Amino acid sequence: MSRASRPGQSRPTAVIVIAPDERSAEIVVEGHRQVVTGLSPKETRRAALDVATGYAARIGQPVLVDARDVNGVWRLVATPDGVVQAAEQPAPVQAPAPAAPPTPAQPSGSGGKRVLVIVGAAVLALVLLVGAGAVVMRFLPGSGTAPADQATADATTLNHPAPPHFSETVDFSEALATGSAPGVSREGDLLTFVDPDDRLNLFDADGSRLWDVELPMGSGELLGAPRFVQYGGEPAIVAETAGTLWFWPAEGGAAVEIPIPANASAQYVGSSVLVRSEEEAFVPVGDALEPVEIPGSAAPMLAEGENVLAAVLSGPWTWVGPDGDPVEVNAERPDDAGDMESVVTALRDYVIVRWEPRRGDDTILAFHDSEDGSVIGAAAVDPALLEDVRHRSGPIGTDLVAYGPMVLDPATGESAVVPGFTPEIAVGPRVFGQLEGALVAVDASGEPVEAPDGAVQPNGLLGERAVVVHNDHLYAIPPE
Repeated sequence: MSRASRPGQSRPTAVIVIAPDERSAEIVVEGHRQVVTGLSPKETRRAALDVATGYAARIGQPVLVDARDVNGVWRLVATPDGVVQAAEQPAPVQAPAPAAPPTPAQPSGSGGKRVLVIVGAAVLALVLLVGAGAVVMRFLPGSGTAPADQATADATTLNHPAPPHFSETVDFSEALATGSAPGVSREGDLLTFVDPDDRLNLFDADGSRLWDVELPMGSGELLGAPRFVQYGGEPAIVAETAGTLWFWPAEGGAAVEIPIPANASAQYVGSSVLVRSEEEAFVPVGDALEPVEIPGSAAPMLAEGENVLAAVLSGPWTWVGPDGDPVEVNAERPDDAGDMESVVTALRDYVIVRWEPRRGDDTILAFHDSEDGSVIGAAAVDPALLEDVRHRSGPIGTDLVAYGPMVLDPATGESAVVPGFTPEIAVGPRVFGQLEGALVAVDASGEPVEAPDGAVQPNGLLGERAVVVHNDHLYAIPPE
């Protein structure tokens, strides 16, 4: 986010000149000259920008940066918190002589185009490609292939490698409360996070802020990231503190506070919140928790709306709500399967069941539709690969789902088994997770692609952009 000065208000200025060989740079800040060097062009630019952000931090205010190299001139703003961003100008520079520094763009309101940002010592808003000095630049609208001194930088890049299948270009970035993480809706249309001012924010898939509101508590009191759930039949954001659930309607409005019993905990493996203790199950209704009577020896697994799915170790599962009226669901037997071994777990729209094989020693692992019991997909899996598998809803996406080593395309039923794979989160048509100690992305065919060293796992997919977090900032990056 830019911190623009008022029109006509002067600002400290730094001039950066990159040497033609890109191995050194001269920085002049308020009349004081300094030279930095780097082993690569990217390293030189990072070192130069470190000087500018360091000076901004010392004086406690943003610094205008006039950055130049053989390719052109970039006018940037370095802020005290280590952020460097493009300073937009209304039209391309017409004269070859440097123009006066333009007024940095004000942050847009909801629905406006956001100023793109990078953190710390990023490359002067250039995307360096493999090859001798190959550079991709974005120009102002209408500038076409203007001379170098007419170029302006409005593209930014990550200062660490991107995860597989995504670009290092940053479409937008936001600062996060220290140690916090954002939440991305499973459908990929909404993003929520807590900023350094302890305000809860909601963005749409275009990166526009829909609303923000002050938290009724400090961000350090939150237990995990804010999440998207169904509440009262509508999309909502839920945040949890010790002994309390807080709900904000996605369309905006005041928070609803619901206490949690001391011996109970909240679970988020369905579309709604399930609160359960050893003996009782509850769902949020209005401003209170309503008890749900679980039939027989079944255990509550997840909540969808105000209904709870309850299952026994082997046999049909049951949907039941606060008003009773249980509905029993029988699992369809997969091809090549014998008797049911056990109901493993229920995650999002699916109940995962182990079946005995008709032939061989492998277990038949099947995803069943939780509403009607039909088989969505199945695979033969070595039982040893299913030991110590964690029941996680993160790998249950809309385009691809995973449980342990099995990945499944629910639309086609195509499945694959990746021995040793630990899935963490579904991101579009891929699931990210760990394989032999490395971060990988796996598609429906089971083909893993290893992430480069230093890449971080996405937190979700917002539209077509992956959301990644680094140094208490979130970045939305497009596909390659």
